[in-house]
Amino acid sequence: MSSVPVNRYRRSSHDKKLDSDAFGDDFDLFDPWRDSNSNTSASLRWIKQPKRQAVYEEKIAPALELPPNEDKYRVKLDISDFDPETIKTTIEGRLLVIEAKKKHHQNNSKNDNERKMYDLPESVYEHADADHLVSYVLPNNFLIVDIPLHNHEHKQRYLESTSSTTNDSHHLLPYGQHRDQSFNYHHFHTSAFTPKVADTEGQKKKLELSLPMKNYRPEQIKVSVKNNDLIIQGEHLSLADRNLEKTYFYKSITLPPGTQTDHLQSHLTHDGHLRIEAPYAEYIPNN
Repeated sequence: MSSVPVNRYRRSSHDKKLDSDAFGDDFDLFDPWRDSNSNTSASLRWIKQPKRQAVYEEKIAPALELPPNEDKYRVKLDISDFDPETIKTTIEGRLLVIEAKKKHHQNNSKNDNERKMYDLPESVYEHADADHLVSYVLPNNFLIVDIPLHNHEHKQRYLESTSSTTNDSHHLLPYGQHRDQSFNYHHFHTSAFTPKVADTEGQKKKLELSLPMKNYRPEQIKVSVKNNDLIIQGEHLSLADRNLEKTYFYKSITLPPGTQTDHLQSHLTHDGHLRIEAPYAEYIPNN
């Protein structure tokens, strides 16, 4: 079993926005859907901005609202030689297509365009939400393409968990007799992280999560905590035409209140599962 270090990022204490340097030099933890109002978002050159959520007349209880795009696939490309004003990003079938013009070309003929096509993994193109693809250029001249992925299995488990016929909440009892009404325990409990609460010594509890990462080595896995969001990235690096290219899967989940993220630990087992543990304290109402 190999230890995987945990990176921690917090919001600034004086407001609800993320610190401008909270994501480091590579912006790997920037989420274009959740962080669109942050200082970081203003420093980007947007190619395709996130589409706004549709507004419905019927309002959903905050605890039942599903967080946006917890699963996604990201492509990161060095575009130092290209004019960012000419970049276009689309998905055509199972291909991610990127078009742009080289910087040294002065005319506007179509022959100046370069068109690169990337064969998406089967697990990506079968679940890709192409209509909500997001792309942008970082200050260090890297192009980021974020492809949201539908998680139909999680959605089905969630609907079954919250249906009127099965919603007796007995499976949520390990999280405590009293639970924070602003948190969606059903969504968390039915996630791909297969969470459970276990007893430890001294009548204490810990939160245990597991995620299959069979095709990744420990150095290719990045575990991060951004406030109470747990973010897992599985990275693959490659060089194409002497330019750096990086792709990775991105899974995230919001941890329940009472999770002591400062003591969160992660390990990769011999059978390829990422095990995550953190002390857990039951929610206690103010009154």
